[in-house]
Amino acid sequence: ALDLQSKALNYGSHHELLELVESKLVESNIDNVSVDSLVQLEEHLETALSVTRAKKTELMLKLVETLKAKEKLL
Repeated sequence: ALDLQSKALNYGSHHELLELVESKLVESNIDNVSVDSLVQLEEHLETALSVTRAKKTELMLKLVETLKAKEKLL
């Protein structure tokens, strides 16, 4: 998860990545977009998605721990 987070920091926020994808597709015809450019964008989006999933899992585990602690108090 830490490796994914460090990669995500290099790519920018999710919103910035989506804006980059949109600008690449709007600025040029789909025929003029290079395969390498699309592959790079795909990798950035996959990394962002992986980081988001890892963070969600982390938050869910913390919530479960909190609920278990509250249950023990009852």
